[in-house]
Amino acid sequence: MDSKKIIADFQLIGNRVAKFSIETGNVDTKPAKAKVSYDVDYNVTNSEIENEKRYGEVEFIVEVVAKTSEDMLFKINLAMVGLFVGNAKVLEKEEFTRFLELNGVATLSHLSRAYILSVSSLTGLNPSVKLPMININSLKRYKDEMKD
Repeated sequence: MDSKKIIADFQLIGNRVAKFSIETGNVDTKPAKAKVSYDVDYNVTNSEIENEKRYGEVEFIVEVVAKTSEDMLFKINLAMVGLFVGNAKVLEKEEFTRFLELNGVATLSHLSRAYILSVSSLTGLNPSVKLPMININSLKRYKDEMKD
């Protein structure tokens, strides 16, 4: 199939890690059951139109903390920023913003999952940190409710 006929009007054109930190606790010789908590959020930080193209920037934020009953095992903070482009002839501003909040956040969540998995593995965390998949629609609804 000719890819020109099926290419989406919304594309990721670049991403970067804007902030990253990892703190690890002491390695204990006696493994203990850890409680891992995940906090995620996002912000649409910029949206503009230029030369019949809509550009938008999304920041996806992740915090992962693992604790035992006594100690902090690790804490990871990540802010991944993605730049997206859309066809202004096809996508109105409201629809483009919706694409940023749904498709953009979903794309950045998967990039963040891969980044955290890789870095946590290189850091020596065993097992490596695997972020759970998130329901982007629920995240957006929750974020909208918090605004109101």
